[in-house]
Amino acid sequence: MVQSYRRHCHLSKNIASHIGGVKSVEVKNRSIFYKRAASHLIRRIDGLSIWFGINPPAIDASDMLLHISDTPGTLYPYLRRALRRLRPAYIVHTGDFADDIKLERRRGLLGAYKKKIKEFVSILEEGKYGAILVAGNHDHAPTLLSEISCDTVQLWTSPGRFSIGQFIFCAGHSSESVAGSDAQYCLFGHNMDRRSGEDEHGKMFLNGLEAMYLIHLQSGEVTAIPYPPGTEKARLQKRRAGI
Repeated sequence: MVQSYRRHCHLSKNIASHIGGVKSVEVKNRSIFYKRAASHLIRRIDGLSIWFGINPPAIDASDMLLHISDTPGTLYPYLRRALRRLRPAYIVHTGDFADDIKLERRRGLLGAYKKKIKEFVSILEEGKYGAILVAGNHDHAPTLLSEISCDTVQLWTSPGRFSIGQFIFCAGHSSESVAGSDAQYCLFGHNMDRRSGEDEHGKMFLNGLEAMYLIHLQSGEVTAIPYPPGTEKARLQKRRAGI
């Protein structure tokens, strides 16, 4: 009787151990399933955020230069998210940093411009990005200089050229200001008189009104990232005036 009871107990323990092992495997499998499902959902949500212009593509831009131009204040939240996501090595902005405020025509808007510029500069200084800012026709250099406190941000009041690695760049507010340069990449904005593209000499012209451009500093490859919906509408006043 005692031996039979012991065998029964031993058998019960084996069954319990087996059941426990099965449950452990089931829990582990469920955990893997939920993790995969969550990962798939996150990727899907991220894809939708890119599709609707909430976020830029998930690109590692740590060895790239980012070119942007003519940024209205409505773009700032997107720009902040984009920089946090892309983390570019350098940024070049070719003017009109608060493009929805037309200072050239309405000097009385200087107070509103100062508020916008304060926010714009804070975005650049948040990540301590190496940045070149080329003042445009709707910019106010004294205001910009008073707001810039980070030594990694340079303000240019006229077109200029610079080199990074094997590539030479020229940056100016308009296409005319960079047309005569011998640089391999000419960065500009201001109007649509010249579209982005390569000329017959192999020189690359990039109009920052059309898109945000990433330039790979090793290969020279250019990647265009569309601006979010509503950006051009915020610039529309300028386009109508042809300025």
